[in-house]
Amino acid sequence: MDQEFEQGFALIMEADTEYQFYQALFLHYGRKHPECSIECLNDPVTFEPYYIVHGSFGKRIVRLNAVGTITQIHNSASWFSNRCLSGHPQAKNWTVFLCYDMDDYSSDVSKFYEGDWAQFRSQLSLLGVQTVIDLAASADIEDIFLLDLDGISRYMELSQPLTSADIPSGRKGAARLKRLFAAQRSKQATRKAYHKGERSRALIDCLDLDRIITQNLLPLFQLEQIFL
Repeated sequence: MDQEFEQGFALIMEADTEYQFYQALFLHYGRKHPECSIECLNDPVTFEPYYIVHGSFGKRIVRLNAVGTITQIHNSASWFSNRCLSGHPQAKNWTVFLCYDMDDYSSDVSKFYEGDWAQFRSQLSLLGVQTVIDLAASADIEDIFLLDLDGISRYMELSQPLTSADIPSGRKGAARLKRLFAAQRSKQATRKAYHKGERSRALIDCLDLDRIITQNLLPLFQLEQIFL
């Protein structure tokens, strides 16, 4: 791991579903930049996959970490120190993306700059991080999925595409998405069910990520800077 990197990027995510989405988004941006190439390697200690992006800028390192729950994101400074800084000591500058939703906190964004979170941001600064970018969804990650009903329809293999009228009411996107699948199964329109975590990837791969990006529910375009 003694390669010299022009820049490092770390994505710290709430849970496995977010991991699957942001990994897919990262690879999507890679395909939009054919002048760059992506090399996937495994950490020799944790066996976590990580990526090296090759381009005219040189080499950039990309690490991803899912912490399991939003209450543990602020404890990720040790992961960043051990796996990013110590694991890749020749990376010159690091940008950290914090990918989480605010649903459990009633969309009170200030809580993510106070208390343990403020200490976490301070630790990142002390570790030399120059830029921290918040990708904070106002609700669940599934609310982002629901921005592309055509993609969900493709995954369900529906004969008639879904419309906004089909989306159940409610506050939490995960619950609404599960009820949407259940309603279509009850009509015998699909046999598919929604699963969180790694099993969500098949659905994510059916989504039109460009459509989701342009709707700007989150500043997802920020991730493209990895390839610029």
